[in-house]
Amino acid sequence: MTLTHTDPTDPWTESDDDDVPMRPDGNVRIAWRDTPRHYIEQTALVYLRLDDAGTKWIVDSSSLDGHPLDSAYDDISAHNSECPCNSPEDCERARAAADQIPLPTGRELAALIVQAL
Repeated sequence: MTLTHTDPTDPWTESDDDDVPMRPDGNVRIAWRDTPRHYIEQTALVYLRLDDAGTKWIVDSSSLDGHPLDSAYDDISAHNSECPCNSPEDCERARAAADQIPLPTGRELAALIVQAL
């Protein structure tokens, strides 16, 4: 399956013509299974707080300070535990290289989410 973009209101419209689903940003949608590269993950924290009226959640200013978001992992390292490759040494090199890439800022994360939708 792949995105067809035939429905302008639904960027996730799928077609059965292909077997690898793609995201609008050009990446494989189900990367852990279909990626031709290593599957390296990181989890970023976005801090929320209750709004001043106490009626809804808003993004806390600490997530919008222009600095990279915090990692949710205690060791702050990227993880490759779900990589389906059969090359542990290459995978570890890819994971270590990912650790050199800073996590996105809040603004950058917002753009990444929009690109992925």
